Amino acid sequence: MLSDTEIKVLDILSKNLLAKTGEISSSMGGDDGVVPTLQKLQSMDCVKTVEPMGERCYVITRKGTRMLREAMNPEKREQQHGFFTS
Repeated sequence: MLSDTEIKVLDILSKNLLAKTGEISSSMGGDDGVVPTLQKLQSMDCVKTVEPMGERCYVITRKGTRMLREAMNPEKREQQHGFFTS
């Protein structure tokens, strides 16, 4: 289960496709919890780092996109899990 901050970060990355830490932070209104959130999302394989032109940027992975979609539509997720467990 994703926290609200994790959902916001994934949503920003899904819209921008590529963003620096500062860009994510400013999009979230200057939230100081961005770096630990990005680290957690990296450990969950939802976010990867890339370094185009020597600057560290973050991109969302397929797994991150899938988890964001599930978090944004919990009813659909419950229906899918109910289908498989029946």
